[in-house]
Amino acid sequence: MRECDVALGECGGLERVGLEELRGRLRSMVSGIDAVLARREALRDELIKMGRDIVRLSGWSINAIHLSRLDEAAKHIDSMDSVARSFIEKARSDPLIWHSGFVNNVLSEYVEAKVFYELVAGGRLPGPDDLGVEIIPYLQGLGDVIGELRRLALDYLRLGRLGCAERLLGIMEVLYYELRVLEYPDALMPGVRHKIDVARRLIDDTKSLLLSIKARLPG
Repeated sequence: MRECDVALGECGGLERVGLEELRGRLRSMVSGIDAVLARREALRDELIKMGRDIVRLSGWSINAIHLSRLDEAAKHIDSMDSVARSFIEKARSDPLIWHSGFVNNVLSEYVEAKVFYELVAGGRLPGPDDLGVEIIPYLQGLGDVIGELRRLALDYLRLGRLGCAERLLGIMEVLYYELRVLEYPDALMPGVRHKIDVARRLIDDTKSLLLSIKARLPG
């Protein structure tokens, strides 16, 4: 008889397994795991509700900026900051949740509104440390800011304020050219490369429109 056949025919260490002891040990471990997952689920549910508030306030502040209501935008930003601080503190308490796609999506919305407001209202560019976020949601939000700058540039073009539109185009190009040096796979910076590619098209379209309008101007 081969050695492997002998091994398969014997219980070996299995003979020393006590079923009741095994059941008790596993039950204790599963109970601890269940408590961890229950806390995580409760935290996630709470963060989902807070995330909705952040996304809503982000949208309101961006819309107010496009309507030239900076005072109104500032109030929404202040409210969003308050919720975001609590959101970030709670999310950081669980590393799995903190690095989840859901948290990144919410914080990218926060970054988008916050950076857009700071650029338009104060000419400042807050960094990830200023906002308390990781680099991925920061880069995602920064990519989306380029789209909002284009919308604002189009508003200025409709009003005939070409100088302001050109200034916004310059800011868009600076953001794009600095971001494009990040040549990393999507696994390391999910969604960022796509946003950078979209930004390139937005800049080209905006530049083409601006040149077309200037070409039609008299003299």
